Amino acid sequence: MQARSQSYPAWGQPLLGGSSFTAADVERLPDDGFRYEVYRGVLIRMPGIGEDHALICQFVARLLDAYWLKQCQRFRVVQNMGFDFTFSGDPAQTTMLVPDVAVKADNVRHGPGIGQIPPLLVVEVASPSDTRAELKSKAEFYLNGGVAEVWVVWPKSRTIDVWTAPAAPITYTDQQHLASAHLPGWQCLVSECFDG
Repeated sequence: MQARSQSYPAWGQPLLGGSSFTAADVERLPDDGFRYEVYRGVLIRMPGIGEDHALICQFVARLLDAYWLKQCQRFRVVQNMGFDFTFSGDPAQTTMLVPDVAVKADNVRHGPGIGQIPPLLVVEVASPSDTRAELKSKAEFYLNGGVAEVWVVWPKSRTIDVWTAPAAPITYTDQQHLASAHLPGWQCLVSECFDG
C-alpha cells in the first residue's frame, strides 16, 4: 500500500489523540455497539448495524457461500473479519479494515488474528449515514490495496455498485442479474441480496 497525504479516511469517525492503535488493540475494545477499524494508527469508529444491514450481510454471504461450497471450498466466505492493509513503512497492523462480507483469496482456515492476504472480493453494505463519496473512497482504498472486486450495497435504493477499478462503478438494480468474473458461472438477482 502506498502512502497517502491524508491522515485518516473519508469514511467513519476518526478518534484522534492517545497512542497509535493496532489491529490487536481493536480486538481488545469492549463491545459498545460501534464497529471499529484502524487507519495508519488512528481508530475509526463506525455506527453499529441494524437488522436490515445484518440480514443483507447474511443473505449476501449465503449466496456467495453456496457458490464456494459447490467448489468444495468452505473457508472462502467470511463476515466482519479484519484484513491487514498496513502501508509500506508503517508499524505492523496499523491499518486494518473490516468488510461486512469478504471472499478470501484462499481456502485456508488461518485461525486467530487478522487476514494477511487481501480478499478477492469485498462487500460493504451502506449504513444510513454513509455517503457515496465516503464509500467511493473506501472502494478505491480496497482496490488500491489489492482487492480484485468491491460491491457497495445500497439498501435504500436496492442497488449494488460493483467496482473492479478505481473509476466509475457499474450499478445494478434489484431486477438485474449480478455476476462476477471472479465467480465463474455464478449469478443471482440483485433482489436476492435484499430479500434472501
